Amino acid sequence: MKKKLTANLALKILAVLFSIVIWFIVININDPVDKTVFRNIPVEILNTDAVTSQGKVYEVLDGTDVIDVTVWAKRSILDTLGEENIIATADMQEINFMDTMVRIKLATNKYNNKLESISSSTENMLINIENMERKQFVIETATVGEVAEGYILGNITSDQNLVSLSGPESVVSQVDRAEVSVTISGLSEDIRTDVSIRLYDADNNLIENKNLKKSLEQVKVNVEILETKRIPLVFTASGVPADGYALTGVIESSPATVLVAGKGNAMKNISQLEIPEAELNVSGYSGNMTTAIELKKYLPDTIQLAEADFSGKANVTVHIEREITSALTIEKDKVAITGIPAGMTAEIAEPDGGIRVNAVGLAQNLQNMDQTAVTASVNIIDYMNRYSLTELPAGVYEMNLVLTLPDGIRQKEEVPVQITISDAEEALNNEE
Repeated sequence: MKKKLTANLALKILAVLFSIVIWFIVININDPVDKTVFRNIPVEILNTDAVTSQGKVYEVLDGTDVIDVTVWAKRSILDTLGEENIIATADMQEINFMDTMVRIKLATNKYNNKLESISSSTENMLINIENMERKQFVIETATVGEVAEGYILGNITSDQNLVSLSGPESVVSQVDRAEVSVTISGLSEDIRTDVSIRLYDADNNLIENKNLKKSLEQVKVNVEILETKRIPLVFTASGVPADGYALTGVIESSPATVLVAGKGNAMKNISQLEIPEAELNVSGYSGNMTTAIELKKYLPDTIQLAEADFSGKANVTVHIEREITSALTIEKDKVAITGIPAGMTAEIAEPDGGIRVNAVGLAQNLQNMDQTAVTASVNIIDYMNRYSLTELPAGVYEMNLVLTLPDGIRQKEEVPVQITISDAEEALNNEE
């Protein structure tokens, strides 16, 4: 029996080895080792607090946190692997702050121990470590375009007016301002919208850096649109100019009208802007009065001045001129005598030729005066009241002549005239 087992031993061993080789050949033909390249695999960064806990921040350089991974394995294994099965990690605990790279470790989440090999296009993730800086900015607002004709831009407000930034010191130090920009082209009513916060440097260049973290990405912005209207300025002067001077009635203003803005009923209810007369007190002036008036304080709270380049002040001139005196002649038969006591008659005892009266006013008013429109009267009742008389016996009395003159002209002084009072019955008998 032993001879049978050991007979042709060499041939039997060779046969076994040949069978094994044939088996490997068959296996490799049916399931060969091959490779697959998985592209753009993100590197998971582990233990970032090893940096951040030290008040530092890191920045991945040259895109080295995205790599291509090559896997060698049997075809049957490769066929089951996808990008989601490739694991690439970089452990921040493996660096110190003098290093600029972290080794990238590769694996798969299945069949990892059956891989022939796994490698990547980049063995190390390049990093830059620097101090972290935090800074706060006021969010500025900007607009693009123009509102509809007849409207202006009102207040722009946002729900948040501050944004906090954190990131590498070299990046944060570049930020000059934070801004939101709203398009207002053609708007005729208010809007409320979400707007992204953008960061700019001092040269107005947009700053975009994934390592720069904002406390807010967007804010809600309210844009107010106001209706406009042009209205006149209305002035009234107060006080009395110096003796011998008078208001001409002309008040000039630059500007004479202003553009105002507001909403709804407030705009419907305003047609002019009246300036209180106290602003133009001409007391004691012997020439034109010129002053600058701040208009805003006389506008309703719901109305505002609408021209951006307008100072808000009106330069106003009240014209004042010297008065002159002109003599008028009043025919005595043109004088009306009123208040004659019952049973009495009254007539002017002045000589013929008329009564001279001095009128005072501005030259232009006196020159344009229609003398036929001037009336004169004597009021006997006023005379009696003045002297507390209950009756008036017949006789000659000196009473004041009262003129009715056009606006802007006045009687310079009192003009006494002689009035003869007679008993009506006696006067009638004398006539007979």
